Amino acid sequence: MNKRRLASLVVVSSFLSGCATTAIETFIQEKNYDGLYLRGVFSWWEADEKYKLIEVSKQKYSTTIELIADGQPYDFKFADANWTPGYNCGFQDNEDQVIKVGKQVNADCETDDENFRFTPTETGTYEFVIDFSGFGSPSVVVNLITI
Repeated sequence: MNKRRLASLVVVSSFLSGCATTAIETFIQEKNYDGLYLRGVFSWWEADEKYKLIEVSKQKYSTTIELIADGQPYDFKFADANWTPGYNCGFQDNEDQVIKVGKQVNADCETDDENFRFTPTETGTYEFVIDFSGFGSPSVVVNLITI
């Protein structure tokens, strides 16, 4: 009787550990964000190849764009060509809506119309970055590259 219980325990343990590994692997599986674009007023909200994001490091994507500092804000989002849920990234909370150069904010990729807003203080080339590598919400930052 003890041998049967031990054998049953081994079989059940093996089965459960196999399921747990699969569940953990599924949970930490990374999405593929290679089809994202910087979309906004500067692109008429289209998925323009000129603004396609490039993976610069693991799960971190960016593109550059020249902006004019005329006091007007640029509304934008990161999204795929079809505005697919899970790939449609705008601001997460109201305090994340307005972006300042070099200040990291949080994004929500299940949004419909929560556009980020950036007003450049200098005319120049800016890098727009979205980073999915951390746990939780992706982070967004805009950096000034050249004046």
